[in-house]
Amino acid sequence: MGFFGKLFGKDEELPVLDAASPASVRLGKFKNELETFVGKMNDRLEFVPADDAIYVFIGKPPGMFGMAWFHDGKEHNFKTMAAAKGLSQKKLQNMSLKLGEAYAKCMEEPKFSSLIGGKKIIVHPSENLLKDVVQIIHVLE
Repeated sequence: MGFFGKLFGKDEELPVLDAASPASVRLGKFKNELETFVGKMNDRLEFVPADDAIYVFIGKPPGMFGMAWFHDGKEHNFKTMAAAKGLSQKKLQNMSLKLGEAYAKCMEEPKFSSLIGGKKIIVHPSENLLKDVVQIIHVLE
């Protein structure tokens, strides 16, 4: 994407995710939860699929972004995690910083586009990013 594309918020042109790919199969396991989630979101969504969970960068990582993940049929995010674990705002900010750094390390790895609930999303099937995200989020469990 060129300078003006970035300036005016033009979407990245990404190849379409192969429906038979492992990432697509992983997303399919969470189809109902993801369709509901995507339907209520108006921001850029970038999915990092795992076998037993789906992690979602919301917004514009590695800078300004939120995070949600789906595991055991439930949606989780920093707010629910803070409430469940009694985490301080500083601890959450540290986690967000680490997630941004993990994303930045993998920014150049291949990404794909896909449709969920009729909306275009980005799929980032990086095993390196997945490993780092899991370690950062689940270190408290």
